[in-house]
Amino acid sequence: MAAPPIKSPARPGVSDRPTQARSATGNNIHTAYLNDSSEIAKALKILRDQRAPVQLSFDGDDTSYTAKILDLAGTEFLLEDIHPRSGLSKMAPGTEFSLSSRAQGIYVHSGSNRVVAVESERGVPFFRIVMPSTLLYQQRRRAARFKLPMRVAVAGASVEMMRAEHDKDSAGGRLSGRIIDISAGGCRANFVSPVTLAMEQNEEVRCRVEIPNMLNFEAQATIRHSNYDVGKRMLSCGIELIEMQVTDRRRLEHFIESIRRSSDRG
Repeated sequence: MAAPPIKSPARPGVSDRPTQARSATGNNIHTAYLNDSSEIAKALKILRDQRAPVQLSFDGDDTSYTAKILDLAGTEFLLEDIHPRSGLSKMAPGTEFSLSSRAQGIYVHSGSNRVVAVESERGVPFFRIVMPSTLLYQQRRRAARFKLPMRVAVAGASVEMMRAEHDKDSAGGRLSGRIIDISAGGCRANFVSPVTLAMEQNEEVRCRVEIPNMLNFEAQATIRHSNYDVGKRMLSCGIELIEMQVTDRRRLEHFIESIRRSSDRG
């Protein structure tokens, strides 16, 4: 049975926001005001990875606009796909707006966001937004990953990692593995012989993801978790894609959308 929807709390005004994080639990819902930039970034990454619609509200305009988070970039995040298209004219540099969104099991709201710049990639606009200093966050459960369909797995979905602290031509410096599941924010993969050592949590690597005739890109990544089986000499890693080209990010997101649609039909 699907979890019941999370009731949206009243939007907080600037004056009643706490200066320290505050959290509570009830009915399996965790509620917090996030002040730490890394925690705010994690919440926005969930929305990015789920391709969740983000509702935008502007003072003096009752129209409901939606957008999607394209990526995060330092102290900014990127919005794209504004609907209705009349909302594009609202997103001028300096404009302030509030946003809210739901993904699988979470709800977020930020009352004061500012457009930094308008850019485009191959004629498709996207918008740089200042990272909010405070974010209302509710979470019910973690979002599910997407296993690769059989037709994709058979084609050979692979990831190659280049470790900065090792010689790229050594056994420990360049590792090739098989992708097990994937999201718009990363993947989980298994690496086999000649792996001889474990990866460090939060280790930064350069990686290349390749799915024949579907995806081929490079990205800066971080190892979020790893497990090394000494007997099998097999390494399993959770990889977060931190920095990549906007074009590649969009291609990855479209690929995830196609997997989601296939799983919904199945």
